[in-house]
Amino acid sequence: MSLYKVADGILETHVTWEDIEEELQKTFNTKATFGEKNTARNISDLKGFTSKIALIEADWQNVEHGKVLPKNCAVKICSPLPYMAFSKVLKYTDENGFEDQKLKSLEKNLREAHNREIDAYKLLEKFNHTDVPFTKVYGLKPFASESDLKGFIIMEYIPDIFTTSMAETLFADDLIPTIKGVSTFAALGHKLSDDEKSVAVCGGYLEGYFNTFLGPASIESTFQNLSQALSFLEPSKAEKLVEVYRHYLKILNKFTKISEILGFHQIFNHGDLWQSNMLYKTGSEGKLELKAIIDWQGLSLLPPAFDMTRLFIGCLSPEDRRQRAPELLKIFHETFVHVLGEELFSYQEVYDSYNLHFPLMSLMVLPGMVQFLDAPHLEEPEKSALKMRTMKNMEAIMEDVFVAHEYNLKNYANFIKE
Repeated sequence: MSLYKVADGILETHVTWEDIEEELQKTFNTKATFGEKNTARNISDLKGFTSKIALIEADWQNVEHGKVLPKNCAVKICSPLPYMAFSKVLKYTDENGFEDQKLKSLEKNLREAHNREIDAYKLLEKFNHTDVPFTKVYGLKPFASESDLKGFIIMEYIPDIFTTSMAETLFADDLIPTIKGVSTFAALGHKLSDDEKSVAVCGGYLEGYFNTFLGPASIESTFQNLSQALSFLEPSKAEKLVEVYRHYLKILNKFTKISEILGFHQIFNHGDLWQSNMLYKTGSEGKLELKAIIDWQGLSLLPPAFDMTRLFIGCLSPEDRRQRAPELLKIFHETFVHVLGEELFSYQEVYDSYNLHFPLMSLMVLPGMVQFLDAPHLEEPEKSALKMRTMKNMEAIMEDVFVAHEYNLKNYANFIKE
């Protein structure tokens, strides 16, 4: 039995209705039970690839007088099944998928990430800061051992959220609450003891990501797929992009040691900020209101602006990223200083961290955009419109990689050289 095998539980996982019922009974101190009309609907397609999220509609029976139990909730179940399917779409693997050893390594990393997210939610509850919104938690089930197949988080379900995909951009102003939120969380986290900070990945995030989810064979497949996707441009541009990527992949170990080499400070970073991990609702006059930042399994101790790099590449239009990135980075810096009560690092460190991480972070984003060039789920004219937007965004990200690389060569030549 393993996590990467289809099971007969909720959404084809190993988690059962009895598991959810038992956890909710403990949380709400009730003897009420589930009836026969419970439903579970998958609400996670294309919104995450290391878990399945079920919208649970509970059929509570024999509820005690005066007891209020949640009629619905979201259950995040740790599972590699979505990533295994997505990897074939992106051609990380052939039709046979990953070999067993790769799957075992992936399973180990997902278990650790799930337990890390549980620790992150405990910190969120401890901080309980209004500028760091998170979903109310009803139950936390970590993996107790390597043979444990049931890891899940039961959360409040927030209805009527603003839905989007990684193909759609957000306005810069709408990202400001998220920027302040993760900066506030980072500053609060800096006040913790070293032992309390140990729940986060320390330093090796990028090495871990590329070694776990890609690896040499998958990287080559990714480069080939990306070059084909960029065939609407001059071939030399795609070749140059791949050349830059190869260069940064060769110095991954330097990014793991960036604090030792460059003296950059390590602070809490969310690790995976993109559209689906920010829950917004549409407020008055169409303005988005941040309701929760979710999916904290990537919590890491990394240089300032690591999160901002991922956020700006994946969520901002080319125009907003180029015109407003410095302003938004200043908001991140000023928020951190305000919450911490002192300036731990300079704005220049934030700006330089942004540029140094830009090439590698773009390699985490661009391959996922390729699927929207075809978009078989859409009809015309929406299909062609999405293709044009995606082409524009991909070309802009590529151009910005070149700009960041030139900045890094000029200002951090020794760090960048192989």
